[in-house]
Amino acid sequence: PACVAPTKPQFETSVVLEPVFTGVDMVRPLLALQAPGDASRWYVVEQRGRVLAFDNTPDVSNSDVFLDIRQRVTAYNDSGSYYDEEQGLLGMAFDPNYATNRFIYVSYTRGGNPGTSVVSRFVVHEDGQSVDDTSEYEILTLSQPFSNHNGGHIEFGPDGFLYIGFGDGGAGGDPYGYGQNASSWLATILRVDVHGGEPYGVPGDNPFVDGGGAPEVYAWGLRNPWRFHFDKETAELWPGDVGQDEWEEIDIVV
Repeated sequence: PACVAPTKPQFETSVVLEPVFTGVDMVRPLLALQAPGDASRWYVVEQRGRVLAFDNTPDVSNSDVFLDIRQRVTAYNDSGSYYDEEQGLLGMAFDPNYATNRFIYVSYTRGGNPGTSVVSRFVVHEDGQSVDDTSEYEILTLSQPFSNHNGGHIEFGPDGFLYIGFGDGGAGGDPYGYGQNASSWLATILRVDVHGGEPYGVPGDNPFVDGGGAPEVYAWGLRNPWRFHFDKETAELWPGDVGQDEWEEIDIVV
């Protein structure tokens, strides 16, 4: 068989979840991250279209608005009470050279139902306290057939390239077969070089750079890679892939 689950590991210790930063008021937080080389502050992405920043101290109670693009994000309205399916501000990543170029990247949806997925670059003000919201530069966009399974996670790999996750377009059961269509960005993780041209370059070792699929595609056949991460020891790419009737998956991309 091509894929067999390994034997379930036995752990001597258990995992316990503990609430943190309970003094900070957040609305639908989806992601927490820190700037490269700076452990003094946390940045929390809210689905409605904001990013909050606060000090990395257990008793912190105040936060600053680092980014606010609520008026550009589909999933937020003026009442703050409506979130459309899985849309919104879904991902954020700091440029590996953030200390010198002050670039951040975000992934969000806009334009109603089903809408469009957008990956953009912004520039942070020189004081580092907030983002210049007029500095948006679109890296890529993708029209969505349905409002769910937008994916949305973005992260820089150890190779310096930007990895972008997109779901299969939604609905249920992959009705258009995007999961087996490597020519589509849907149901994939893309890998692009945001430092290699405008709006981006394509790494020369991507699997379809010479044809047979979209050159940006790095991994395909995914249902909705909502989150993924790189192993700090092995540099392996581990996506969490959303299931449907019974099973969820944690995969290794090889």
